[in-house]
Amino acid sequence: MSQADTWHGRRAVVVGAQGGVGSLITQKLRERGAHVVAMVRKAYTDPAADLEVVLSPLADPPSVVEACRQAAQGPIDALFVASGAYVGGTSIEATPPDVFEHLLWTNARLPYYLLQGLLGPLRERRGRAVLIGALAAEDPRAGQAAYAMSKAALHSMVRSAARELQGSGATINALLPSVIDSSENREAMPKTDPSLWVSPERLADLALSLAESSASDLQGALIAVRGGL
Repeated sequence: MSQADTWHGRRAVVVGAQGGVGSLITQKLRERGAHVVAMVRKAYTDPAADLEVVLSPLADPPSVVEACRQAAQGPIDALFVASGAYVGGTSIEATPPDVFEHLLWTNARLPYYLLQGLLGPLRERRGRAVLIGALAAEDPRAGQAAYAMSKAALHSMVRSAARELQGSGATINALLPSVIDSSENREAMPKTDPSLWVSPERLADLALSLAESSASDLQGALIAVRGGL
């Protein structure tokens, strides 16, 4: 079977499908024949005919529950959670409460409610869940406490969910990039060599590889993706 048709007949949900990594995951899935459900906060100006869109603010538990209900109208063979937020560079004392709550919601609470709503359909299909964590949560630096804490919660959730899925045939794993090569990071760190960072395209390829049948023995893995750092 060629790479182009390995996803033919499979239905995948991508959360954060308009982001840097999420848009690449969505594109690659569609190129390989998958039916993609894009769970996004903003409407597409010109949505593709073969893209199913679930439009939601994803701002509180009820909105996430409703978005999951819509996504679960069909079978779910794969779930990619590529949404996330980063704010750093401030000490614990200087971090505003709204910044901390935003990171905690986006990086930990939202993924939890997504799994709560979609693990059942995923389990029924012996499907694959792939989340984007952060290497900073495993080795946090000064000024990263709020961010590292929120991503560390996600990592713990992945480990626990893996135990819940044990024996079901469904899997959940996470990729932990160091610094992703994005326009935002290039602007924020102009003196750092971006060739050392993680390529969004390769990160998307890795995410897809974790959802292939060849990765069926991986369960609860937190995979460091360092790039050149």
